[in-house]
Amino acid sequence: MNRRRNLELAAKAVNGGKLAMPVLFLHGEYDYTCETVTSRLAEPMRQDCSRLSEVTVVSGHWMAQEKPVAVNVALVRWLAGEFPELWTA
Repeated sequence: MNRRRNLELAAKAVNGGKLAMPVLFLHGEYDYTCETVTSRLAEPMRQDCSRLSEVTVVSGHWMAQEKPVAVNVALVRWLAGEFPELWTA
């Protein structure tokens, strides 16, 4: 966590650091380590990702370990919705 170096890199970011590609963010409903459901912690991401999708998983911080099926369902649904041309019948 080097704030000075991060600021230097951010100043050189293409498109001002704004992301135009699809982005998925998974919130952990009971994640008290990085609480993003009711706090404003995810606001910068919402501002900087023009194609942001958000899904809340009923889990704590380690959602992939706690709820692997729910995480995979969210990933597959998002991928299928954002990239339908990649899925064959």
